[in-house]
Amino acid sequence: MKTTVIALLCALFSFNAFGVQVSSAQFPTTTPAMNPLPEMQLNGAALREMYLLVESYAGALYLEQTSQDADTIINSQQHKKMVFHVLMRKVSARRLSNALQEALVLNISKEQHSDLQPAIDTMLSFFHGNLYEGDQVEFIYTPQKGTQVVVGGELQGVIKGKDYFDSMLKIWIGTNPITRSFKEQILGLATL
Repeated sequence: MKTTVIALLCALFSFNAFGVQVSSAQFPTTTPAMNPLPEMQLNGAALREMYLLVESYAGALYLEQTSQDADTIINSQQHKKMVFHVLMRKVSARRLSNALQEALVLNISKEQHSDLQPAIDTMLSFFHGNLYEGDQVEFIYTPQKGTQVVVGGELQGVIKGKDYFDSMLKIWIGTNPITRSFKEQILGLATL
């Protein structure tokens, strides 16, 4: 009995100290405040698999105010961060960005896609070379400014406005997410 209690306490401590593990990716439960970004909380994390066999990436969503409602998250004016942690041994950065664009098209109208085309082209220009297992891509939204795109720890640029980030977020929690289970896990409605 005593051993079981100690094991449970260790497990809880491990979760609090290190965050959430998705496959080989570790996501902290909070991100520290770093000017101009405030501290953000992990809303949810999920695993993206291709063909039910290949682990593609682990994703995590960080928010100032966590929520389990997709519309509330998308419409909110708060700092938000989407993190893609690469799990494949090697993937073309262009391939990843093209996959994002394809998923994006499923969640926005033709008119929205047309309006966002300059922002999408800018995003595509940020991806070059290869990404390797353990690399991260971050989309960080700052209200009234736009979305910073960070690839492999390096800031590639900023896409102005809110519409682009909202559209990207719909890939995970929109009407046609990459998978239902991924959406539920990102919203914190289900665990891995």
